[in-house]
Amino acid sequence: MKRAIYFSSGFVLFVALCLLWLPWLGETLFYSKGEPREAIVAMSMLESGDWILPVTCGSDIPYKPPFLAWIIACLAWVFNGGEVNEYISRLPSALAAIGMIFGGYVWVRKIRGEQFALFMALITATSIEVYRAAMACRVDMVLTACMVGAMYVLFEVRQHKGQDNFWRYLIATVLLTCAVLTKGPIGAFLPCLVMGFYFVFRGDRFFPTLGRMAALCFASCIVPAIWYYSAWLEGGSRFVELAWEENFGRLTGTMSYGSHLKPFWYNFITVIVGMLPWTLLVLMASGALRRLIQQPFKPAGMLSVTAIIVVIGFYCFPSSKRSVYLLPAYPFMAYAVASMAESLVETRINNAFTRVLSILAIAAPAVVVATIWVPLGGFSFTSVGWWVWPLLAVPVIASIGWMIQAHPRGGIGGAVMIAWAMLVCYGGAVMPAALNPQSDIETAEVVRSLAGPHGKIYTVGRPESAPTYSLNYYLGDRMERIEHAAEAAKAPRGTILIFANRADTVGLSPDYKLTLLTPRLADTRGPALMAIKKR
Repeated sequence: MKRAIYFSSGFVLFVALCLLWLPWLGETLFYSKGEPREAIVAMSMLESGDWILPVTCGSDIPYKPPFLAWIIACLAWVFNGGEVNEYISRLPSALAAIGMIFGGYVWVRKIRGEQFALFMALITATSIEVYRAAMACRVDMVLTACMVGAMYVLFEVRQHKGQDNFWRYLIATVLLTCAVLTKGPIGAFLPCLVMGFYFVFRGDRFFPTLGRMAALCFASCIVPAIWYYSAWLEGGSRFVELAWEENFGRLTGTMSYGSHLKPFWYNFITVIVGMLPWTLLVLMASGALRRLIQQPFKPAGMLSVTAIIVVIGFYCFPSSKRSVYLLPAYPFMAYAVASMAESLVETRINNAFTRVLSILAIAAPAVVVATIWVPLGGFSFTSVGWWVWPLLAVPVIASIGWMIQAHPRGGIGGAVMIAWAMLVCYGGAVMPAALNPQSDIETAEVVRSLAGPHGKIYTVGRPESAPTYSLNYYLGDRMERIEHAAEAAKAPRGTILIFANRADTVGLSPDYKLTLLTPRLADTRGPALMAIKKR
């Protein structure tokens, strides 16, 4: 009977996670530089056959190791005839999020029970930062899933101390190897650091623990080292400089250009925002936190506290800070929120929090519908399908249903359901309507029609100062990069030069006619100029 309940709840969770992400991945066009920059690498792999260090934009080499690009390219080859599109590009992140969250459900179910595991999983999925990362073609969610999955497996190593843990160590090594191949050595170092602290806190001796974690970290870097060596043979000193800057310069603040430079307190602000809407529950229950903290920690609770402190604390030191760096802490923060919600089940706090969410879930779709008659913020439903209207009704129905059935001292189940419904509505209806107008797809069509099938298209400037990844993606990686306009003086007639808003037009030949291409380029969120060679 218990096994049947586990299967039923697990199936419901799996379906809920799939509906949260999978139907909507391709509805939103690329609207910033980050996603197309990753997608173009996979596109180049398929076109050139170079799966080690493919060149994009004529001369750019990838900023990150190739694991995400490998997955995208394989998915495109198997399921889409070798064509990389928005859906295929985002699918690895969504699948990684589903795997990580379902893994967390399985991990904690044995310790805290079915209901707690279900709530923890859905709180993780409906946290804004996790949801956002799962909908993006970026390395961060794949990296996070590998890191967190390895920590779950190593937790089981400690739980089965004294037994044969060979297969658990092997699985952890594979996951950490994938993490290193996704974003570099930090993918193995940080999980090993977290688990090293956890093992010591559980009573393991320091030096044997240090040796085991160091050996695990080293083993996880063996396969990536082969790729780094192969990439060095292809890219030479240019690759070495880029790899050093991305992996160590970013941590030490010695990069050649400023990248996401934020103050010390930035991480705490981004966690507060990233854990919404559950941050509101924590604030509402702040008076009851003292009772929760005084309770003895279970092993899973100890791991969660350790992971939260180590991950957030570690990223406080580098000057380069981004909200996605903290993603490995979110499943463990969800564990803490679920623990708090469970301890408050006999209070009115959970009920009050759910009521606030239900009001927002009714008001937000009403505001979105109002934008059809009173345009606001560039919303456009013309590129979204018929499902907009049913989706806008989903959070309203969920909220009204909860209000009718609400118990005065209800648990957190209603809040989880409403938060899920709101994000389904956002991903399928609101996000495409809000962000598709910001895409470069129409600008790319203009450039393609002017260049013709064989015309040369150049982007002018260094990638960090004048990025044009989104435009290049929609041009099929047809652009080539030059640093100065003077380099195109002898190009054939009809050649097109693209200048992002920070690019320098000094040295532009009088043979070129300079005009405004678009008032808003997706990569820079500023104007872009276009010069066409007339003679």
